[in-house]
Amino acid sequence: MRAVVDTHRRFMDLSVVYTNDSVWVEHSIHIMEVLLAEEMYKVGVFDLEYTRACAGSRPKVAAAQMCVRHHVLVYHYCLATRPCEHFARFVNNPHYMFATVDITNDVKALENSGIACQNLVDIQGQYKIWGSKEHEKDSLVHLVEAIIDPYYRDMKDSCNKDKCAWHSAWMEKLDKAHVVYATKEAYMSYDMYRQIVDMRKCLLPQNGQGSRWKQSKGKRRRNNK
Repeated sequence: MRAVVDTHRRFMDLSVVYTNDSVWVEHSIHIMEVLLAEEMYKVGVFDLEYTRACAGSRPKVAAAQMCVRHHVLVYHYCLATRPCEHFARFVNNPHYMFATVDITNDVKALENSGIACQNLVDIQGQYKIWGSKEHEKDSLVHLVEAIIDPYYRDMKDSCNKDKCAWHSAWMEKLDKAHVVYATKEAYMSYDMYRQIVDMRKCLLPQNGQGSRWKQSKGKRRRNNK
């Protein structure tokens, strides 16, 4: 399935591929690799949905959402027609950084599924909302509202009215609502982390250079008198 999803941003629709076919997965990843080759920071998003834990089994990866720029892949991993080695190599590439929000359960699901990701970055550890409680982690919704746009505030609640049914659906062929949600969630994490990286690269070093410059400037003025 291919689709275009609105991001609430002018001239910024997303190109989305939802598939369980390794051929389409490889095609989408190739596009992302081409895009990343042009990027300075080599940043993408690797977000997960999980299978439900049952007696005697542990949660594994149900679906993987990946995003680079405007391109999104929703890979229905648990329904895959056959393993995709290109996917496994891509997410474990040491030259790429993959961001998401709250990696605690992601790490467990990846381990249970035999998937490695060397550079998985938790946005919760990169940005703290001003005024939020220090010992509590900021949720995806709160981070998106603070960094990107309050428009996304109600996105999660509107989708999770029946939480049990909503989460169970990730193990079956996804309907349009789930694909759109997965797409927006991946893009939001991508947009947030890109903004965080951009802001950090623009920050001046906090080493007192400004005060030393003022002092030296003052000394020069006194010496010129």
